[in-house]
Amino acid sequence: MQKTKPKTRMSRFKQYDYSRGAVLFITFGLKKRQPLMGIVAERKTILNSVGKAVLETIQREVKRNPDITLHRFAIMPDHLHLRLYIRPGASAPLREIGMFVNNLKRWSRWKADKLGVDLDWNEGYHDRICLSAEIIDLVDKYIDNNPLKWSLMHGDNALMRVVEPLGSPIFPLDEWWAGVGNEELLKGRLAAMKLSRSIPRSEMGSVVDRCLAAAAKGFIPISTFISPAERELFNALVKGHLPMIRVIPDQLATVYRPKGDEPPLFADGNYLLLARVAAPGISRSDA
Repeated sequence: MQKTKPKTRMSRFKQYDYSRGAVLFITFGLKKRQPLMGIVAERKTILNSVGKAVLETIQREVKRNPDITLHRFAIMPDHLHLRLYIRPGASAPLREIGMFVNNLKRWSRWKADKLGVDLDWNEGYHDRICLSAEIIDLVDKYIDNNPLKWSLMHGDNALMRVVEPLGSPIFPLDEWWAGVGNEELLKGRLAAMKLSRSIPRSEMGSVVDRCLAAAAKGFIPISTFISPAERELFNALVKGHLPMIRVIPDQLATVYRPKGDEPPLFADGNYLLLARVAAPGISRSDA
């Protein structure tokens, strides 16, 4: 029976005219998510022979495609991230992108097979168009932080610890808390902050500035960082490399997967994530 060619699965912006040129964030990985291309250490991927073969294939395919420029990429143990640019005026831009990805998979799998490894890629790829400089910057940060995020997700104890329960004199004896991150922040000068959603945009800057002034004096802000003003404060604390404690309303899972702005905060020791957890009938004084 003749095999049918698998359809490429994508999540693209159908209303966009790709003949104008496009910046794309592309991701695809291995079917069984086996770490076949290397390991992550010291916040970067250390490529093994298979990973180096994939790198050589990426470089080869970029040279063979004058309409495609590769600006950023990350080879992870079990997946790839690419930010590439398809130039304006390409005759069949979507077809060229698909061929680029398919050739990358095909030739890297052939090279890996020579090394005795089955590099079994998932069908298709995920792509997202980057329509602004802000989105490009976010994508680049995501790619650059991916090895660090891998370390955190796979339990690098030098970067993150889960403690249950988390003992602290600031917690009532009949409550149990879970914590992820730098629990030493609990020994600092603490300042609870709940910034109202009704703060006018015109006053938000001055409110955030007052909170930053307290943080600069050594106070550790504690907040949910949910409301618009709290998010403004969160972003300002990140920019100023100032420590913070975030309290989440739900129970914290034992295996926590950091996302967004959190990986660098964990790595720098500037972040502690807290959640109250249920422990009926037990008080900390009994522990």
